[in-house]
Amino acid sequence: MTLPSHLNETHACGELKNEPIAQFEIGSYKNFVYLIIDWKRKKAAIVDPQYELTQPLQCLQKHQLELTAIFLTHTHFDHIAGVPELTQKFPHVPIVAHRQDLHRLDPRTMSRAKVKAIRDGDSVAVGDLEVQVIHTPGHSAGECCYLIQGSPSYLFTGDTVFIRDCGRTDIDTGSNEDMFQSLQRIKKLNPKTIILPGHHYQPECATTLEKELRESPPMRCKNVGELASLP
Repeated sequence: MTLPSHLNETHACGELKNEPIAQFEIGSYKNFVYLIIDWKRKKAAIVDPQYELTQPLQCLQKHQLELTAIFLTHTHFDHIAGVPELTQKFPHVPIVAHRQDLHRLDPRTMSRAKVKAIRDGDSVAVGDLEVQVIHTPGHSAGECCYLIQGSPSYLFTGDTVFIRDCGRTDIDTGSNEDMFQSLQRIKKLNPKTIILPGHHYQPECATTLEKELRESPPMRCKNVGELASLP
């Protein structure tokens, strides 16, 4: 599986016309912020907005794209820092997050924003694109991955799956047992699925599930004990 050219780089290249995914690296934590784009319908959604959203907002404006949703894979601070700015600029755009992670959102933000509390198996439309919710606890109890099925399929993994690694489980609501089970679910997806992680922790900006099944130590673990023993 060959990655789309703008994702097959060692730096985030933003948008490529007619490609449904735009990728931006923002902040000192090397966060990847994504836009999901339906170019035909001129609709877009943002995934895990960090501070300093100049680039993705410029992309929306440049291409006259309507923002229709704010997707949160989870609500640790570095994945939601840009939410207050977005809810001020786009007060009618819903925040999409699992109910088990809503507690970290600022009540002031919650009071002025629409919140769509999601659960496993839900589907949220971005134009004609369908974004499927896969509840993947382990790093956080409400962590979700977002799947767009197609040719290719794309999976936004937040802090569940990194390139050749997985997210920490030793913080608030983290769990080795949950992480192991979440990885088993992800392993069953189409191996050609493109993995879009939440951070730029390796030279690559994206990978495929097929490659991760071969090269990722967490993906190769046979039980919870093996996962817990990884450095």
